[in-house]
Amino acid sequence: MTRLLLLALLLCWVATSTRAAPCPQPLRIGFSDAASPPGLLGQGPDFPEPPGWEVVAVREALKRLGCQGELLRLPNRRLSASLAQGGVDIALLFGTTPERLRSLRFPLDAQGRPDVAWAPVFGHLALFGRGGEAPDPAWDGKLLPKGLRVGVLAGSVQDAIARGHGWAVEPISALDAGPTMLQARRFDLLLSTREVLTPEQRAELVEWAPGVAKLPYFAPASPQFAQRHPDWTRAFWRQLCQAVRRLEPDIRPVECGSAPATAWR
Repeated sequence: MTRLLLLALLLCWVATSTRAAPCPQPLRIGFSDAASPPGLLGQGPDFPEPPGWEVVAVREALKRLGCQGELLRLPNRRLSASLAQGGVDIALLFGTTPERLRSLRFPLDAQGRPDVAWAPVFGHLALFGRGGEAPDPAWDGKLLPKGLRVGVLAGSVQDAIARGHGWAVEPISALDAGPTMLQARRFDLLLSTREVLTPEQRAELVEWAPGVAKLPYFAPASPQFAQRHPDWTRAFWRQLCQAVRRLEPDIRPVECGSAPATAWR
């Protein structure tokens, strides 16, 4: 009888421990209103069909969790502010900066650092010049000739990295405006993640080697949401990572739960 009772208690504990966290309501997940093909297609507040693999991955993660959410598109600055203030619960996709680590909630490892083992996306950050213009032969990944101006998305991790290197920065208000502004000679070089540029855009640009950094990108949560729903937030991060791995294995090159063999910033 005692053994049967212990077995029943064990089965009850297993069922409880594996039960999914309850779905938060309301649940608002934000995306930029600017296109970044092929991950996010279309412009403005609406999602086209197909919407891009970022949206598909979120929908798949929610389906596996048995939850529904409201998907929103907002201008980049408004999206960041709304996430920090709790108007949006989770948003895609953000690199980490010291300010964001203070104001948003990311998955963290045992040392309290952003946990790249569960980053859904890895990107290669590089400088791009106009087609037909050769890169500086002395370029070493950090030092630029004086006088060169670098276009960066305002408030982004690229912005923080460029300023950290002491480069002359020209802010860009919309992600997809960078290549056009570079061709119009608004600045001399564009600092961008390779993966957000379309094949057509890359064909008109020259990528400088070596690259600037390898960056993990996350879907951070608002502090308020993460505090109210810590278990669900962690479950969503894991499901999102696994969804991206299934849909875009080149973007998430190793199994979720494992860090890449090479060092990432």
